[in-house]
Amino acid sequence: MRLAILVGLIFSISRLGAQQNKPLVDSVALLQAQQLQQTAKSIAYSSNHPGAQWFPKAGLGIFIHWGMTAVTGTGDLSWSMLANKSWKDATITPNNYYALANEWKPEKMDFDKMLKAAKAAGITYAVFVTKHHDGFTLWPSQYGEKGTKFQFGGRDFVKEFVTACRKYNIRVGLYYSPPDWYFERQYKNFSFHSKAQLDMNHQPIVLPKRTPEFEQERIAYIQSQVTELLTNYGKIDLMWFDGGKGEIPNKVVRELQPGIVINRRNGGMGDYGDSEGALPKKRFEGWFETCETAWPSKKWSYSIDTTWDSATDVITELVKLRAWGGNLLANVGPKASGEVPQQALTAWREMATWMKRNKESVIGTNAGPWPADVNTPVTTRKGGAYIHLLPGEKQTIVWKNAPKPIKAFLLQSKKKVAFTYENGVLQVSLPDALRTNQVDVVKLIIQE
Repeated sequence: MRLAILVGLIFSISRLGAQQNKPLVDSVALLQAQQLQQTAKSIAYSSNHPGAQWFPKAGLGIFIHWGMTAVTGTGDLSWSMLANKSWKDATITPNNYYALANEWKPEKMDFDKMLKAAKAAGITYAVFVTKHHDGFTLWPSQYGEKGTKFQFGGRDFVKEFVTACRKYNIRVGLYYSPPDWYFERQYKNFSFHSKAQLDMNHQPIVLPKRTPEFEQERIAYIQSQVTELLTNYGKIDLMWFDGGKGEIPNKVVRELQPGIVINRRNGGMGDYGDSEGALPKKRFEGWFETCETAWPSKKWSYSIDTTWDSATDVITELVKLRAWGGNLLANVGPKASGEVPQQALTAWREMATWMKRNKESVIGTNAGPWPADVNTPVTTRKGGAYIHLLPGEKQTIVWKNAPKPIKAFLLQSKKKVAFTYENGVLQVSLPDALRTNQVDVVKLIIQE
């Protein structure tokens, strides 16, 4: 697939008030999409199935990338196997990469503990990476040569994840990569660019062409694994594909799980638009999700040498995205042991404190008129609106064509906030004494 086609897959993305510790990931996402032969359409449609209507109001989700690369904490999941990458990442030969599975001891993975903490931090849905491009299945699949069927005593991490989600009333999302570099290893070039062809030891090789028989086997393999995921674990709310050519069509996915929400990376339009690694540059239409690295802030998998997002970082991203009606899927990379990094737990505790007071401003809300009519992110719901004052910003809030408020108060403390309203223009100034170092929220009660 040519890079030009990919423009429709991943929006031209940049930060709105970008964090300085984030990488320039837009070009990386496009290059990775090219490697994965993603064939999504340039638009997505919003599902009209009653079982899917939770998605546009979900607000905040957690993405869980976990795999054998966490053993070293020095390279990203799967991608570290590729030589000659055009972005900064550790490089390891595929054979050495897969050998890490022998050192992987996930004895402290506890989805119950993880998702309880994430739920308190405000998440309403979670997406677990069941199989990344390296082909290692985190359930004991009856198909394939790498996965928990062959180690960890056949432990079923997908089942543990789903069970914890249901316990805490979290919507269940499963990530699955149709590209499988171990299954495809005899045809796979482990050089990122095509100027060289490298084998699993990063030695030069002349790769054979894929045969029709192999392609049939590969498609059947993908269909079998996805069918396991969609039939063995009860109700699945979201399917997050990452690459491929629609080997198992969305129509079949919906037959297996009526009402499921599907992203647009499975050879069809899917149910929502997306950006990866940064907020969208332009306001979108329809359902939307941004997935971003957060814990750590520069890689999807656990890393020992990186920065970490703070609660303020994530909440700021969340309110901006919610002001346009989108969801934020913030990623965490657990350690090889399964433990959530302390930096993430610290952020989640701070987010939990903020959510106790301000959750109603971002979860279950509708989009607002920012930035066309108001100079700070605003979300709305029937009879009310929420003005989000970002950290460090002290300007007077000016909202043109605003509804007429009956009263205004600071959501976290219930203290009244003064405002003026004249000719449809609302102005709000929050005194410094009422500001915090977090996102402050002014709730408006609107005259019906």
